[in-house]
Order: sequence, then structure tokens, then C-alpha cells
Amino acid sequence: MTAAGTQRPGPVIRAIERVGNRVPHPFYLFWILLLVLGVGSAILAANGATAQLPGAPEAQPVRNILSTAGLQELLTGLVDNFIGFPPLGVVLTVLLGVGICERTGLLRTLVNAALARVPARWMPYAVVYLCGQGHFMGDAAMVILPPLAALAFRSVGRHPVAGALGAFAATAVGYGSGVIVGSLDANLSALSESVLPPGTPPGVETSVLMNYWIQAVSAFVLPGVVGWILVHRVEPGLPPVNPPDPDDGGADDEPDTTVMPRQRRAMAIAGLALAGWLALAFAAWLVPGGPLRGADGALIDSPFLDGVVALITISFLVPGIAYGIAAGTINTPSDVPEMMARSLQGMLGFVVIAFSAGQFIAMFTWSRVGTWLAVEGSAGLRAIGLTGFGALLLALVLCSVLAMVIFSGSSLWAVLAPVLVPVFVGLGLHPAVIQATYRIGDAITNPISPLNPYLYVLQLTCQRYDREFSLGMVFSRMAMFVLPTFVLWVAILGAFYFLNVPVGPGTTIRIGG
Repeated sequence: MTAAGTQRPGPVIRAIERVGNRVPHPFYLFWILLLVLGVGSAILAANGATAQLPGAPEAQPVRNILSTAGLQELLTGLVDNFIGFPPLGVVLTVLLGVGICERTGLLRTLVNAALARVPARWMPYAVVYLCGQGHFMGDAAMVILPPLAALAFRSVGRHPVAGALGAFAATAVGYGSGVIVGSLDANLSALSESVLPPGTPPGVETSVLMNYWIQAVSAFVLPGVVGWILVHRVEPGLPPVNPPDPDDGGADDEPDTTVMPRQRRAMAIAGLALAGWLALAFAAWLVPGGPLRGADGALIDSPFLDGVVALITISFLVPGIAYGIAAGTINTPSDVPEMMARSLQGMLGFVVIAFSAGQFIAMFTWSRVGTWLAVEGSAGLRAIGLTGFGALLLALVLCSVLAMVIFSGSSLWAVLAPVLVPVFVGLGLHPAVIQATYRIGDAITNPISPLNPYLYVLQLTCQRYDREFSLGMVFSRMAMFVLPTFVLWVAILGAFYFLNVPVGPGTTIRIGG
């Protein structure tokens, strides 16, 4: 077992922590970034900057946020920008279900009955391998998994904050990996297919599985590195557990790992309820003519994958309510909405952050600065004249940098795909290769992007066990994972490229090769 606080963080980590602690509160940070974006958009607009995506009829000018039109757009769209901030709905909706499972005691019982049986020395690796598959749940994984991992670590005597940090890191840097196909795979492949340039050879096709081989390999290799960093670098440097009062949302001093007979019966009933619900949901998706199938019976482009957030929420609600009734923690119907309300109380800070974040994201899109950055970055690759793996590395770095600003993976690919796919097809590389490169670049900087709203949710989870766990401490610990996973990701991509191994079924590295 690794004892917290036995290893003092190095000078680089302490420097990152100090810088992170000086980062303004996220509410102000997004307004500051919006002001910087406004100045940048004004300069670009004054110089006549335009961006023309391949296939677009004409170039689109960059819009000045500080102009009259920009200020009017911000003022009239203020409410819609707030309500339309994508993570806001995802986080709050999923937490309605997760809150029931937590408040009824189901999550604690599951951890005690299952994960607590994993030996303490192997718990970090079990957690990160599980969380490395989280991308199939979408962004909801970054909300659901860290609290569960904290409980798992705590149940075997390890530092719960390390569990939360490791789960988040594994989910974030592993966002481009996984053996389970999810909605992200469908979204990215559909975007790639839609921007294939005219004259693309007929044998060059895209599919939802076009990156599956590299994803599967990464899913088994990447968590090993994440787990090693967690055990040998992150956990030893954490301060001792120092939770706030349980009435204020803190954790109890000592976890009770005993599972009583009534709890086991309730857990079995919850399992049956979940199995019944999943059988119904999958039947509605897989059975021909089912209501969750897509047009013409499509399985991928279907309401089932489009509605994954709702399905996940219900998948928590059903067993949570069943467990609560059987265990006696739900006695009246009003207990359910009251538990939901209490589970959202700790998220009020995130709602405030979402208000300012929503304004920044909306105005960033409106200004077309993101499109200009993508077009100019791609043009730079062409100007340098690099081809092959060198060009892929530059594209990977470009994607990593832009992912620090545009957090949503599908939104960023919607901007980059019309530029990068035609460029690399023109260089003779299969679109699956550049899509895999993009997924790697997007995943690498996920844990350290100040615009990643789930980092602030992670801080709230950590503060349940350490009331003084600052935002700088979150950034400094997440930074430990970035460089090693970057090196490993590049090694994996390089192995596929130089060994000429397809990154997915039905693909090649080089077109015609």
C-alpha cells in the first residue's frame, strides 16, 4: 500500500501548482479569455482575415467580437449561450441518476462488494483500465467515474483523491482509445466521410470502426503507464486525507466496508432491475423495427447512440430506486426528488462556471477565429512541405494545442476535418490515419486544458476528501500524465505507421498501399 505524503512533489510539479493556484476563478477566467479573444478577433478582422474551408463556395471573414454586431450577439444570446453550454445539460442530467445511486447507498455497497475484493496493490491498475474504456459514455464518464474510483481506493485503504485523479486521467488521455465502440466513433467517422475530397479513390472508405485496431491496442497499453504514474508519482505526493464535515458534503472519516444481508438482497434486486431495463433498451435498438433504430434500420446513426446520456441516466435511476426501496433508504415517493436535489447542491459552483464558459464558447464559434486557426495551421503544414510521419506529428501537435481551446472533441473535428482530411488524402494517406492522429492529439491535452469544465467537477470530488485541494493541485497532478502518455501515444502511432499496419478494419496506411 502506498502511503500519502511520503514523497514530496518535485520542483516542476510545485511550480505548476503555484501557477495553477494563480489562475483566476474559472468564472472570471472565461471572461478574461473572451476579452482576449475579442482583441484577437478585432485585429484579425481589421486586417481582413478570412478562412475558406475546402469545398466552401467562398471565404468567410473573421468577425470582430468587439464590434456593434458582436456586442449585440453576446447580449441577445446571453441566456441561450448559458443554457446551450453542452456540458451543463450532460453533467446535471447524469447526476440526477448518479445522485440516486449515491444517496440510496447503492454505489457504496457495489464498491464494498466488488472493487474492495481487488487487492490494494492492484486497485490503481484495475481502476485505470476500467476508466480507459470510458469514452463510450461520452463526456459523462468524466463526471461518473472519478467519484466511484475515489470510493474504490478508500475501501482498500488507498488515498481516495488518488483514485479520483487516476480515473480522470485515464478517461481523459484514453479518450482516443477503448475496445467499446461509442457515439464519438460514429460522430468522427461521419464527419470524416462528409469531407472526403473529390477524386478520392473509390476504395478509400470510412466507417465507425476505422480506428478500432489502434484504439484497442492503446486501451491495453496506455492504462499501464497511467497506473504506474498514479502509484509511483501522484499518490505518494498527496497530502493526508482532510475531509470537510460530512454535512457539508465531505466523506466520513472511516469507510464502512461491511455489506449486510439486506444490502446484498437489495443489490441483487437492483441488478435484476438494471438487467430488465438494459434488455428492454437493447431490444428496442437491436430488434428490426425497434423504436431506437435509425432510419432504414441503422444501428450506428440511431436514437440509441444519440440518446446515450439519457440511457445512462436511466441506467442509474432504475437500479438506484430499486435498491433504495429494497434497502429501506427510500420510504416515500418524495424521497427520490429530494435525493436528486441534494445531489445537485454540490454542483452549484459548476453552474456558475457554465454561465461564463457558455458565453466564451458561443462567441468563439461566432467569431470564426477557430476556423481561421485551423485553415492557417493546415496551410502551414503544406508550406513546410512535410509529408508522411513528420506531417502527422505536426498535425498531432496542432490538434493538441487547439484542443486546449476547443474542448469538445466532435466540435473540434468538425472544424479541423474539412481541412486536414483533404490535405492528408492529398499526401497519399488514408483518412483513417489522420482521424486517428486527431484523436490522439485531442486526448493528450484533455487533462490540462483550463477550458475543460470537468476539471472543476474533479476538484469538487477531491475536496470531499481534502477540503484544501486547490485547482493548482489538480493541474499539477494532471500534468504528470501528459508527457509520458504523449510519448506512448506517438510510439503507438509510429508503430502502426512504419509497420504499415492498418489502424482499423478495411483501412490502409497509404492510399493504394
